[in-house]
Amino acid sequence: MTRTKTKYNNTSIASILKSINSREIFLPALQRKYVWKTEQIESFFDSIMQGYPIGTFLFWNLHADKAKEYVFYEFIKNYNPRKSRNEKATLASKLNNVIGVLDGQQRLTSLYIAFYGSYKEKIAGKWSSKANSWETKQLYLNMITNNNEYDDFKYEFKFLTEKESKHTNENQIWYRVKDVIAWGKNIGKNPTRDYNRLKANNSNAKLKRIEILSILKLLHKRVYEDGYLTYFDLKNMDIDDVLDIFIRVNSGGTTLSKSDLLMSTITVNWDEARDKVDELLEKINGDQFSFDTDFIMRTSLVLLDHAVLFKVKSFNLDTVKNIKKEWSNISEAIRKTIHMLVELGFGEKTLTSKNAIIPIMYYIYKGGDTKDKSREEIKLYLQTALIAKFFGSHGDHILAKMREMLREEDEEGSYKLKNRKFDFKNLKYINIIGKTLDIGQKEIDIFLEEKKGRNALVVLTLLYPSWNFNETPFDQDHIYPADDFKDKNLFALGLDTQDVEEWQEMKDQIPNLQILATRKNRVKNDKDFKTWMSKQDDKYIQNNYIPKDISYELKDFKEFFEKRKMMLKEKLAVVLKINLTESLS
Repeated sequence: MTRTKTKYNNTSIASILKSINSREIFLPALQRKYVWKTEQIESFFDSIMQGYPIGTFLFWNLHADKAKEYVFYEFIKNYNPRKSRNEKATLASKLNNVIGVLDGQQRLTSLYIAFYGSYKEKIAGKWSSKANSWETKQLYLNMITNNNEYDDFKYEFKFLTEKESKHTNENQIWYRVKDVIAWGKNIGKNPTRDYNRLKANNSNAKLKRIEILSILKLLHKRVYEDGYLTYFDLKNMDIDDVLDIFIRVNSGGTTLSKSDLLMSTITVNWDEARDKVDELLEKINGDQFSFDTDFIMRTSLVLLDHAVLFKVKSFNLDTVKNIKKEWSNISEAIRKTIHMLVELGFGEKTLTSKNAIIPIMYYIYKGGDTKDKSREEIKLYLQTALIAKFFGSHGDHILAKMREMLREEDEEGSYKLKNRKFDFKNLKYINIIGKTLDIGQKEIDIFLEEKKGRNALVVLTLLYPSWNFNETPFDQDHIYPADDFKDKNLFALGLDTQDVEEWQEMKDQIPNLQILATRKNRVKNDKDFKTWMSKQDDKYIQNNYIPKDISYELKDFKEFFEKRKMMLKEKLAVVLKINLTESLS
């Protein structure tokens, strides 16, 4: 949707606090908990009194009907570190608009606590678990200013108990800051009245009337008269647009991600969500994978036949309730799939697209067969999808299309598998522009042009089916050492510039790559290939598709390359069940 923004605005502290207290301003579910210590609040108030900038605030302004789609929390008024969670807000029906605070939560909560609430602190030396170990304190301002030019603060603020506030001396006369709120906008005789009260309560102290009246008036001015708070309004924006901005403005310190914010919104309706997801991730990742929260949540949408649109608004109340209800079955399908992957030889390095396994999870979740024939077809599908980079982009769209190929609607409007036996042919002709699972000779030729790296490894895993990639350390090794292809070596063979460039391109491609145990590769190092081959047996030649009856000298590299390329092409055709004769015709 179109983002509607307004210019920067200014308002008073009192005006914002009144809106918070009247329950017109709330905290969106994506906000983290309040964390400021009393020292931070005290320093913050000194900055306000001295007129220093205290930063800009960012508000999300929504029509009340739109706001009901989202979850909001109340501001904390009386802060207790032992019970620091904000309460879920119930929006009043009379509200026309709801304002959510995207940036400024800590500052506004601190102001609200100081002017309307309290802050509990633990008594030193007592057990934090005991209720009587905590004291309720409020914010006080010392009426005696600090005139030491070497100190950073000028106005001393302190959280005190009522009893502590009465301990005064010539350097400390305490005034409770929330009392100024009671004055309202019109200052009237309030400063004089509060001065007289201070005088009566501190009969032993020498009060400087003019100075105290000046401080009281300045405090009122900062709260009521000055347009001290600068804010920027985002009007009627969707949650995903808001999240992009929220992440950007909150990117200092611990980096926030959409996953963090997504889980913040989900846990509003499912308290155990984060623990359940973390528990599942711990089980399926082990030492081999690195699945994350995004993957689990996207998979949940697919498995439950919801719209495959990975945005925060996809996880509304009904969706979250459905995930919670089906969590046992969802997590079981995910675990079974990962277990099968490991048995089939896939790991983090070889699973180049995690989205590619979500259709398998859907199939298992819906009760699909995983016995030998189906398992072979599942492996063929996954190998083909990975080598073809089928899930490289538009992942949500592809997942939705593939799910349609697997399911059909029953009489009750639910979905079931079209076929409980997995048959790759049923997925082969899925219609995605620029993508295909129907691989022929043309595609194999392209695969074999992959250069050393992750995409090349996917191809090599198909050529080395018996290699245990999860457990045995390995390298993608240049068969003819890379150092052989320096300009001086190739020009010495009588090659022209065009041939040199071609050979240097070919050296990194799959026909010149093999999988070699890391330990063995250290032995091979940069040995001349002819010398290396003189010590190898038939098993090495067979396992690595080394052409026989040719010279292994560098001058014959191109012949070696073309012959090995043909051997690899034939092997890939067998693995991927492609008839090269048919694909040529």
